[in-house]
Amino acid sequence: MSTRSRRSVLKVGLFLPLVVFAGALLGACGDGAAPPDYTAEELESAKAELRDHARLRTFEAGKLFGEEWVARAPDDAELRGLYAYQLVGWRLSKEVHEQAAAILANDPGNPWGLYAKGYAHYVDNEVTPAIELVRDAWEAAPQPEFASLYLRVLSRDDFEVAWEFLEGLDEEARGWPEVLRMQAELESQARYRRQDPTWADSSRATWAEFKEQFPDHVLGYTRLANEAYQARRMDEWTPLMESALELAPGSSEVRSQHWRGLWMSELLPREERRPAVEASMAAFREASPETPPGRYAMASMYRNMEDEERAAELEARIVESDPGSYYASMVYLAELQGANDKLSELREEHDSDSPEVRAQLEVVRDAVYEYLERPLYSDTYKGTAYITLYFALNAMDPIPVEDFADAVRGLAAHETLNPRITFGSAPLAMIDNTPYALEAADIVREGVPAMLEQIMDSRDFFDTEGEFDQALRSSLSGIYDVIGWAYVKAGRAEDGRHTLERALAISENSRDVRYHLGQVYEQLATEAEERGNAEAVTEWLDQAEDSYIAGFGASRGTNPNEAALEALYESRNGSREGIEEYLATLDERDRIRRRDRILESRVEAAGTYEPFQLARLDGEMVDSADLEGKIAVLHFWGTWCGPCIVEMPEYQKFDERYREDAEVAVISISNDRSTDVIEEYLGKNSFDFAVLVDDGYVERAGVNAWPTTWFVDREGYVQFVKIGTALKLDEEFSWRVEALREETTSSP
Repeated sequence: MSTRSRRSVLKVGLFLPLVVFAGALLGACGDGAAPPDYTAEELESAKAELRDHARLRTFEAGKLFGEEWVARAPDDAELRGLYAYQLVGWRLSKEVHEQAAAILANDPGNPWGLYAKGYAHYVDNEVTPAIELVRDAWEAAPQPEFASLYLRVLSRDDFEVAWEFLEGLDEEARGWPEVLRMQAELESQARYRRQDPTWADSSRATWAEFKEQFPDHVLGYTRLANEAYQARRMDEWTPLMESALELAPGSSEVRSQHWRGLWMSELLPREERRPAVEASMAAFREASPETPPGRYAMASMYRNMEDEERAAELEARIVESDPGSYYASMVYLAELQGANDKLSELREEHDSDSPEVRAQLEVVRDAVYEYLERPLYSDTYKGTAYITLYFALNAMDPIPVEDFADAVRGLAAHETLNPRITFGSAPLAMIDNTPYALEAADIVREGVPAMLEQIMDSRDFFDTEGEFDQALRSSLSGIYDVIGWAYVKAGRAEDGRHTLERALAISENSRDVRYHLGQVYEQLATEAEERGNAEAVTEWLDQAEDSYIAGFGASRGTNPNEAALEALYESRNGSREGIEEYLATLDERDRIRRRDRILESRVEAAGTYEPFQLARLDGEMVDSADLEGKIAVLHFWGTWCGPCIVEMPEYQKFDERYREDAEVAVISISNDRSTDVIEEYLGKNSFDFAVLVDDGYVERAGVNAWPTTWFVDREGYVQFVKIGTALKLDEEFSWRVEALREETTSSP
């Protein structure tokens, strides 16, 4: 990747525009077009002024100035690129796309065109194409603006790659204000990405350095002022904001920060706050042209001050001037959010089925429909509208079927930020409340890439590969669950059963899968009853009961398995008589059934296992020969294994149960590649069971599934093998151990 110095940048930045300018002159002579009404010096001065607007965050004036100059010098790519940044400040992604297209139309590889197009994709939250475009722009001509955007888009995709690029820049490039700014922002992100709060100090120091080196850049003051405000150090905040306002009195971004500080802090007595804010607003009007961003910023502040009348007045002017603009669309969205906020307030004051809440649900529904009928700037916030509509309709009683199905379809088409809702709970609700079950299954299938991408993006937040693996399994299980349930509701019970059982095999800790499987088993019992097969009826109902019972402990919150189990009891017994006693003995009934099944799972032809000599974490060697005469439990696991991680707290209890038992040896064997990973995991979770480190033994012993546990009798024969997680490990493992102990004790 190119990291050329600023010297080469200056050659590119000054030489190319002059070439373009000269070409324009030659073209004018050749085709008879009128010569430009500016000199080369004036054009360079215009570009410098656009850069000034960028460093001062005065996008209100910057856009108007750039608009005028692009009309005068439409063929200058750098000018258009700098103008595009002013449009980014207005959040006008469509117009940024237009500037990029104008640059690239006659010069597809122009770096300024690639930069503008990359920024447009970034504003649209399309990070992957943005990365590719800005990388190409940087490698073609390493401008400071390109480096800044490249760092920004990389940090959204892969923080460590962004950091590597930053460190690969040469000393001169590291000194550009655009790069130093991004260094401070990356350091701020490092607090969370690297889970180290000391990076906040590094970020603060870099911003302080930025302010000292570039005193004419407004961000050095506003970022430090924001930190002072968050810490309520208003004695620091005041001079920083005064310096920022002196530099950029016409920036709505700076002014908004000033207004919030005056209004929401204890800097001023309450009665003085509004006059101070309005005085700052008046100064802003004098310093800045009247623009939609400025009006919107003031309207937002008036709404914070609970002056709905002044806010509405400013918003009406925005809509009247251009009803299809970005800021008009933001006004429409605020109206929708206002209706939804009112619903939240009513839910806090009244029951969910109260007349007040039910009436407001209809208000929210109508507000969404009104929003969707507006001349929207783009589809960006349609996802927000549809998710609001989905929740409102889902809370109605009865749920309006066709409207609800349309809401889920709208979610699938527009909402990408919440894939667990869009492609999980929403299609599931569509299955339960509409006749479009198979269509809902198709929505889930189409959303699989988005769901998996979200899991992959969150990988850094998991401490171990095993925790990440379990999250992945949970998502995959949920996908199969919804698709399987769709088959069931569509009348394809057998297809549904097989798909749901696959979901359960992937992740056993899902209450929804357990519930849905129980429902399927009940349906199959009904079909068996219609055929007159009484034995099959009993078997299917027993399976349904087992599934509901297992679903009790699957997760917290409202659990459908409980109600289903009670309904099943009433159906099988003809009444609810005795149900309390039944529920009271449920745990014991479940224990008896599980214990019987476990003891019946004994290996038919027990054999010995591959001997081993393996080191503990402390280096002490353990020889399998020393286990002779003892009952041994050999547990194979790894921190990378999701199911292993899930059952580790129970395994710790099991280990403690037999730790002082001279007749039983409990040994875990981890095949993690690094002992550091194992020690870190054990320490973080306060686990102290013994761990042997795999040296290739796992492969020699033929273990190919995790977790796997062998239960070995005193003679060295493997009598039980458990593959996968146990529902209640401590209890179920101890049943196997005690069964082997009893056999030895009772033998002659």
